[in-house]
Amino acid sequence: MITGYNQDVPYKGKIFHVQTEDRGKENPVIETLIYLGGEIVSSFKTSYKQMLERNCTEAEIAALLEKQHRRIVVEVKLGKYAKEKEDKPFGEGIISNKSLDEVILDYLTSEAEGEKMKVSIIEQSPMVAGTRAFFKVKTFYDISEVPVENADVRVKLITSDGMNSDILKTATNHEGLCNALFEIPNIKGNGVVVLTVSKDKEKFESKVLVTK
Repeated sequence: MITGYNQDVPYKGKIFHVQTEDRGKENPVIETLIYLGGEIVSSFKTSYKQMLERNCTEAEIAALLEKQHRRIVVEVKLGKYAKEKEDKPFGEGIISNKSLDEVILDYLTSEAEGEKMKVSIIEQSPMVAGTRAFFKVKTFYDISEVPVENADVRVKLITSDGMNSDILKTATNHEGLCNALFEIPNIKGNGVVVLTVSKDKEKFESKVLVTK
């Protein structure tokens, strides 16, 4: 069973809670429940039975779960699950059958291409040659704010005397967090520590000079 997501999502002063879970291979369904004030206001289910029949990997199921959760979160942010109907602007629907929010939603959630990965360096130590150092980073998608799990985190040391090598390879956890701990070797010349965080086609990079 894949670990799911639980997320509070604000919309016009209200807090919706979005919960997405994998029901397991005995009941191959990914289910998202939307709560408001402890009450379920809507739900969404996707079967992955056919995926299992073609021997899909756990990573493929996890990707489906993440995509479904992100889409529902964006829908909540656009007011799709608000109970009361809001006043519609005069003339809406004359040119198109879709509201502006629906058009935006279609764009943002089309194969998840509308969202971009964001990386925040929460904390970092001084980068001193011959000492232990760290970066604490958080990764998330910019619209849904869903954590980016299994983003590739690498720390490289580049020096003026020709060294160019990885000193750490790790990944973000289910909360999109990574505590990157590494040793900076003693160096003779100048050096720079390069932090790279990447997932799919998204990439973030930060460089910090090494002191002695």
